[in-house]
This record gives sequence, C-alpha cells and structure tokens, in this order.
Amino acid sequence: MSDQEIRSPGVGTVLEVLVTEGASVEAGAEVVVLESMKMEIPVVTVVAGTVRTVHVGVGAQVGEQEILVTLS
Repeated sequence: MSDQEIRSPGVGTVLEVLVTEGASVEAGAEVVVLESMKMEIPVVTVVAGTVRTVHVGVGAQVGEQEILVTLS
C-alpha cells in the first residue's frame, strides 16, 4: 500500500493533534483539529492505516494543502 497524505483543507492553526506515530486509524477518524476564523475544523482520514509521520504540532500555522499526517 502506498502512503496516504492527509492535507490541510485551508489556512489555519493546529488546535489538537489526535493521533501519534505508530497508531492505527480507521477511515473517517479525526486526526487533527484546525482553527480558522474562530471555527474549529476537524480533519479526517478517508482510508484506514497506520500513522507513519505527524508533520505538525499544536500551535503550528498551516497553509492550504500542507501535509499534516502521513499514513502507511
């Protein structure tokens, strides 16, 4: 299986990182919560897998389509 990149849907600040490297996740699982314009935006995975890399931390500023988490 090839790696699956979970990307930011827009510009924002990371409020929560809900996964850790090595964790298994199911399709539809929330992995990161962003804040943008005072709204909380959950970012979910569309496939099941194992978290290979978490690319962001709480408080990080992210841009549109920036990689947040990589699954393998």
